[in-house]
Amino acid sequence: MKIKNSLSWSGFLGASSVVVLALAAHALEKKLEIEQLNAVKTAGQIQLFHAIALLSMSMLSEKFPMQFEKAMKLMIYGTIMFSFSIYLIVFKDTSGLEFLKFLWPITPIGGLVLILSWISIIVESRSIEKS
Repeated sequence: MKIKNSLSWSGFLGASSVVVLALAAHALEKKLEIEQLNAVKTAGQIQLFHAIALLSMSMLSEKFPMQFEKAMKLMIYGTIMFSFSIYLIVFKDTSGLEFLKFLWPITPIGGLVLILSWISIIVESRSIEKS
């Protein structure tokens, strides 16, 4: 993954998480039930944490170009699957768009992909020690 692409993804995920968290803090608290609001906040926080991690890996990839490529891709896919499926599920619940009900299994799969991204960092960091 090119540094430019991973930085762009980091920026997108970071900026959109701040928007979501600001909406949760100011505009959604009276429109959502507490469980829904907590789900949105959790998804926003997970998204922000992974945007920062992606930014860090982007900087490291300059020194270790190939080591973190897999982890970065997994982190992008996992964050989108996890956080955005939660946003859409809450939207489905509040708007009555029942056709979005197919999304529920995407959230745990996204969480698993995020876990795999962190495991990939462990595995890929072992190759740095050997080189």
